[in-house]
Amino acid sequence: MSANDEKSANNFRILVVDDEIPVLEVIAEILEAAGWKVDALSSPTEAIQRVKRTRYDALVLDLYMPELPGLLFHSKLKFIDRELWTRTVFVSGHFSTEDLRRSLEGTPRFVPKPFKSETLVGTVGMALPEVTRTVGEGVRS
Repeated sequence: MSANDEKSANNFRILVVDDEIPVLEVIAEILEAAGWKVDALSSPTEAIQRVKRTRYDALVLDLYMPELPGLLFHSKLKFIDRELWTRTVFVSGHFSTEDLRRSLEGTPRFVPKPFKSETLVGTVGMALPEVTRTVGEGVRS
C-alpha cells in the first residue's frame, strides 16, 4: 500500500451499529485495523442522531436490535442520508424468516455472523465510495 493509498484509507469514516457490545467491539477493531476511522454505537436511536450530524462513508448495521430493528433504522436512513442508505452492510446471526429473506433480496452487502475478518473488511470496502464523503462533514440541509 502506498502512502497515498494509506492516507485515503484513513480518511474513510464508518459507523457501526450493533446492540451486542462484544460484537460491536470486534467489528470496530477489525475495521480500525483495516485503516478506517470507526464510530461504534450500541444504540440505534443515538446512531440516527449521529447520522444527522456526521457524514459517514459506510454503515455496518445489525439487523436485530430491540430498541430499533435494523430494517426500520435503514428505512429511516433513506430519508436522512440517501447515499449512506446505499452504502449499508447488514450483519446478522439470524437469517431465518422468509420476510427477512425477501427484504434483503438483492442486497449485495450482507455478512452473516459469525464472520471472518477478511469477509467483513472486503464487504465494507466494496461499500465505500471512491472518494471520502467526510470532507464536507456537518449538518446537511
